[in-house]
Amino acid sequence: MISLTAPAASPYPALRTLRDPVPSPTARDETPRVALPSLSEMRDAQKAQKKAMAAKKVQAVRERMDALKLLVRIDQKSALKMTAELAKELKSAVTDYVEAGGKNVTDGDMAMIRKQASEARDAADTAADGVPAAPVEADGAPAAAVDADARRAQQAYAVAAEFAQGQDHRADRLEAVESAAVADRGFFEQVKLALGELKKAREDIKADWAHTRKPGQKDWDASDQAMAELEQALDFAPTGAPEPLSSGASVKA
Repeated sequence: MISLTAPAASPYPALRTLRDPVPSPTARDETPRVALPSLSEMRDAQKAQKKAMAAKKVQAVRERMDALKLLVRIDQKSALKMTAELAKELKSAVTDYVEAGGKNVTDGDMAMIRKQASEARDAADTAADGVPAAPVEADGAPAAAVDADARRAQQAYAVAAEFAQGQDHRADRLEAVESAAVADRGFFEQVKLALGELKKAREDIKADWAHTRKPGQKDWDASDQAMAELEQALDFAPTGAPEPLSSGASVKA
């Protein structure tokens, strides 16, 4: 029987066998490409990781407060040394967080950030509502700019759509600033809560002056210095609106 199907021509007949499929040009072009992160994204990821590690330090200190309270009752000398250790840990966490771009957001900062984000989103929604319908022909196909009316309609649509997109991008960025501010504020609130617990432990130690394991002056000096350095780190932490991280980089405080 004579075959009616012509054999596929191979560009390299001497190098191929029947087992070797001929790759098509499209098959060679279908290799998936992985997008590499930009330098900015890599920096933001490093900052987010550093902030996360600082938040874990603070959480670890908070988790040791029950042990500190127990020591205050049974061994005040060791308890006071522990206040110095924990204060140093908190100071280290604050330093790392600030180096990663964290801000000690104040009540006024937070109110302004939220106001700006809300107003920007309202403006973006208003701009989106004001975009006219895209000009189309009667059959539903995109209108061709063949006359003055069609050109004016297309220009009006393009201008309004571009403005609305710009307003939307601005609102997105301000909302990202708000999210970063909430995270930063949460971190510093946890540090301040831990600082208050350390102060309370020190007051309890001072109040029980007749304890058999009473700390000495050197113990107090070490604790005083560590506490002062922690409070200084908090006082000198920058305030204001933080810079938002790029998408994909986030931190939970």
